[in-house]
Amino acid sequence: MSLIYHPLLRRIAPLGLLPFLVVMIGCPTSRVDDADVTLVAIDSDQAVAGTPQPSTGTKPPANEALHLRVADALKANLQSRRLATDVNGAWQVMHGVLAYGRDFSVATASGPQPAVTYILSGGPLKGFLLRGGDKFEIDGRSVRGVVAELQPGEKIGQGHRDQWVAYMADSGLKPSDVVVTTDGPLTVEGWIRQIEWDVPRNFEGEYSWTLTALLAHRPTTHRWTARDGSDYSIETLLESEVSQLSPTSACGGSHRLCAIAAAVNRHRAAGQPIIGVWADAEMVVEMAIEQSRDFQNADGSFSSHYFERPGWSPDLVAVLGTSGHVFEFLAVAGSDELLAEPWVQKAANNLCDLLERTSHIDLECGALYHALSGLSIFAKRTGKLLTSG
Repeated sequence: MSLIYHPLLRRIAPLGLLPFLVVMIGCPTSRVDDADVTLVAIDSDQAVAGTPQPSTGTKPPANEALHLRVADALKANLQSRRLATDVNGAWQVMHGVLAYGRDFSVATASGPQPAVTYILSGGPLKGFLLRGGDKFEIDGRSVRGVVAELQPGEKIGQGHRDQWVAYMADSGLKPSDVVVTTDGPLTVEGWIRQIEWDVPRNFEGEYSWTLTALLAHRPTTHRWTARDGSDYSIETLLESEVSQLSPTSACGGSHRLCAIAAAVNRHRAAGQPIIGVWADAEMVVEMAIEQSRDFQNADGSFSSHYFERPGWSPDLVAVLGTSGHVFEFLAVAGSDELLAEPWVQKAANNLCDLLERTSHIDLECGALYHALSGLSIFAKRTGKLLTSG
């Protein structure tokens, strides 16, 4: 039974008809392994929950053991997979930033450097193209915007509008932080104002990354006027994202669902009522969680058809991509109680298994780092629960 989506009809359309075939480009492992690996791809491809029990032996409790295993997987992939500015493009490097934030380093001509610092300071990186934008009056000051150029479909430059600033949303960017562009040093403040101003130029109507970026810098009640003279808000972008969930949404709808879930979480945390569009968004999230559970495979992986219908693939790399994206959504959307449920913990263990079994393979960065992003969010949230427990 597929997810049917349109909230106006109180239904949600199928989210994941896209087949998933991972292209093997560019997130190498530093391990030396001469094994000939052949992969086969097939068709269509904050309440405390579950307080840890004290250990009675040398083996830690199950949830603590999983937390340690996830931490080991995150550390191992941070250390063993190295990206370099003379080999890898911005699309690959920024996926690493998504998973690890400011802890992610990149090899440069001057040696390893923190990727976020390197990029914002103007370090050369294929596909990271920033220029000066419009001029705005903010609190009596003249601030120039920042425009990140699009290069969709190439997996080198920015593939979606506002993807770069969205992927740095958890990197602690401040409005005053300097961003070096081809037109000189500007600021994050100008970058955020520019993406608000340019919402009418988002001709694809794809606001997942715009919404994610704005949520890191604006309250959920925020409203503004864009270049077309129309008023926009976080709520209007959310409504658009909910209404556009479809079989052709990027990565089975997982990106849209992550943005929608993050918005609902932020709105609720601010004490705002979950009514109207917000209630529709919450319904979408809850149904997607249920579909994730219903379509989960026996080994703990999620469907190769994302949220649409059950599916399994023998291709470990393809499974890492689909299952990792679904798990990332669950890590963002799930309650503390949900993350403690056996089926979610089984999924986390399965991702660790997949990462171990593919540790000697150069993996496609989208599949790899979205899985690691999900594990990173899961680790932070469950780690807090273990500490408070």
